[in-house]
Amino acid sequence: MFLPLAIVLVLALLWTVYWFVASGIARDRLTDERIRWASKGLTLTCTRDDWGGYPFHFEYSCTSPVITLADKAELRSANLLLVALAYAPWQVAALIDGPTTLLAAGISPFEIKHQRALAAATFDRDSQPSLSVDVPALSARGLGQADKVMLFTRPAADNGSDISLRGQNVIYRREGRPEVAINDANFLGTLLADRSLRIDKIELQHGQLRYWGSGALSLDPQHRIAGKLETETNDMQALLALVGPQLGLSESNLANIQTMLSFMGNGAKVPIIAKDGALYVGPLKAAELPPLY
Repeated sequence: MFLPLAIVLVLALLWTVYWFVASGIARDRLTDERIRWASKGLTLTCTRDDWGGYPFHFEYSCTSPVITLADKAELRSANLLLVALAYAPWQVAALIDGPTTLLAAGISPFEIKHQRALAAATFDRDSQPSLSVDVPALSARGLGQADKVMLFTRPAADNGSDISLRGQNVIYRREGRPEVAINDANFLGTLLADRSLRIDKIELQHGQLRYWGSGALSLDPQHRIAGKLETETNDMQALLALVGPQLGLSESNLANIQTMLSFMGNGAKVPIIAKDGALYVGPLKAAELPPLY
């Protein structure tokens, strides 16, 4: 009669021993990783940190986390919670409470508001992570907002990383320019080992307007964007009306582009070229491209 109860108690005892041993290993691993990050200039500090999660999780909570990069930039949030399943510790989830503030030399504090963000990482046998990030109700003063932003990455061949990015109901705001609303934005590409970016698909949709394309981008020796995108739209006039004010096109450039497009029809294929610090729409120069850093 007591045998089933005894079996349950023995299993509970064995699981408890496993949890405490594995929890200690997880703590040591996180400590080692923080030391390794610190050697590369990346540190994580908390006003208070705790471990818990018994019996089915390993949980590490960090209050008021501050991530410092080489003493040049700081990223601050309200709370950070790391969670791993006790029976699948190679799967780790991070929950981040906003707002998040970026502090860096030469810029004023930059605050990003968001609801609780979820990032999940799954590590393969080579400790390479596949990452998914879901950020709801994202907004940043001076840039815009989005109902939701989702990011997915996974290891690719030749030490690259496949990247998928999606934004829903994105609104881009720039001081002195009209806002741009995008109902759905999708990006699919690969960051290659040489740090160039292969774009397999980029697609934007605003009502009935669609804009899509593919190509490759990189940085030139002066850290300016360089590359070419082959793009297409189902309504070039509507696209130009949407993005023209953002490019700061002069009236003469705008008139030249409209004249060129009038010969192409409503739908058209137009290459977007970035070279020598300038952005070209077809053969016409549309804007200057300053160094990114």
